[in-house]
Amino acid sequence: MVAVVKTFNYTGTLQQASIPPGTTSIDVYLWGGAGGGGGADAGGPGGTGAAGHFLEHTGFAISSAQINTTMEIAVGGGGAGGGSGGGAPGGRNGKSKTGYSGGEGGNAGPNPYSGAGGGGGGATVVLINSVAQHIAGGGAGGAGAGAGSNGTAGANTTSATSNSPSTLGENGKDHGGDGGGGGAGGGGFSGGKSGDAGSGDRGGTGGTSGLNLAQTGFTTSSVGSGVTPGGTGSAHYSSGVAVGGNPSNSGGDGKAVVIFNIGVQANHKVSGTWKSINAMYYKVSGTWKRITAGYYKVGGVWKALFNSGVDFISTAAGFGDAQGSASSGGGGSGGGCFIAGTMITMADGSFKAVETVDIGDEVAVGGKVFATGKFLIDNLYEYKGIQVSGTHMVKEDGKWTRVENSTHGVSLGDDDAIVYVFGSENRRIIINGTEFTDYFELSEQQELANHGEQFFSNWQDHDRQIHDKNVNILNA
Repeated sequence: MVAVVKTFNYTGTLQQASIPPGTTSIDVYLWGGAGGGGGADAGGPGGTGAAGHFLEHTGFAISSAQINTTMEIAVGGGGAGGGSGGGAPGGRNGKSKTGYSGGEGGNAGPNPYSGAGGGGGGATVVLINSVAQHIAGGGAGGAGAGAGSNGTAGANTTSATSNSPSTLGENGKDHGGDGGGGGAGGGGFSGGKSGDAGSGDRGGTGGTSGLNLAQTGFTTSSVGSGVTPGGTGSAHYSSGVAVGGNPSNSGGDGKAVVIFNIGVQANHKVSGTWKSINAMYYKVSGTWKRITAGYYKVGGVWKALFNSGVDFISTAAGFGDAQGSASSGGGGSGGGCFIAGTMITMADGSFKAVETVDIGDEVAVGGKVFATGKFLIDNLYEYKGIQVSGTHMVKEDGKWTRVENSTHGVSLGDDDAIVYVFGSENRRIIINGTEFTDYFELSEQQELANHGEQFFSNWQDHDRQIHDKNVNILNA
């Protein structure tokens, strides 16, 4: 028995070869690409990416009908880490054979300083005659962080996508405000679902990993634990392979080792010593031609005499996906806003519905209105009869807090709702005698929590500092 060992690392190409004569079985050791880590927020890190899955199958039988047919090997790449900052892009997807790649991480909200989701890892796949025989699923991407909470880690387990193709990981959900983007799903026999974007200014949730495909009689199938893949004790494992990405960092690429077990080998004796025959030639019109395989008949059955090895060729055709499939995760939006019909107290003591407040109007305490806005949110709360987004800040017992953190705040579910808000020179709104902030970005909310009432007297200075920080982030 001759064992021909072939090792494949990630190259961004598909490897193809004919299964050589005499092959009776193959041993496969596969690691999928790992998920990337989620991007950080100013207040905390994103979630870690999930490890790429591991699959081992020794003694997988090769039939006579599969000899000289095409085997394809696609090693999955690791997903990239998510970025940080307003509108930061999600991590790129880890690629594999077309249709088996991971998804792209969800983008951070357009307002600073949220994190984007990590990309999902590509599956590592072995195909014979274009049919997948063994698959090690790609790891899921971790979610981006928000000010309210960190992003969660990518899940090692799989929640299968219902999209087509079902083998492609889903893209993480983008955020529409100032929270974290969702982590992407990994590619696999079943691609993983995406993670959600954070509600309000919270961090998102990680995606789920791709599913393994293991044939009957497989040796080991492991989803790993956290960032650590299975199969690290194998002699074929290499350091860093399939390791989940730390926050903002890429996941490790996958790996494949395929061993061809050749049932026969011809030999000839030279000076009393047997030498193996690995190649034979014959002359045609004065030119030597290589014989790629030899056979002999035993009991009326042709047996392979020898083969000349296994030569793989690389091709970019049929490898890679620009992105994953559509996200099934929920979106998030930022800012603090009120439903239509909410009556705002004006400077002259009259009342005006929030959606009719216009630029140049004078509101009580807040003063002159300099901007108006309309948003779609999914975190509507009721606060003492007022319907408002959970991230909005309210003055309660002399202190500023978010509605969602108040004992008086009651969630109305996560259905989409259209809300309205405005910006005013003194940054405050009076409704039914209750004092709220106007539209505050994530960073402004944190400054108010840090400095209390004095923030209102110098909010423009804080605003300039925030803009300077944004420029520095963009130029980093």
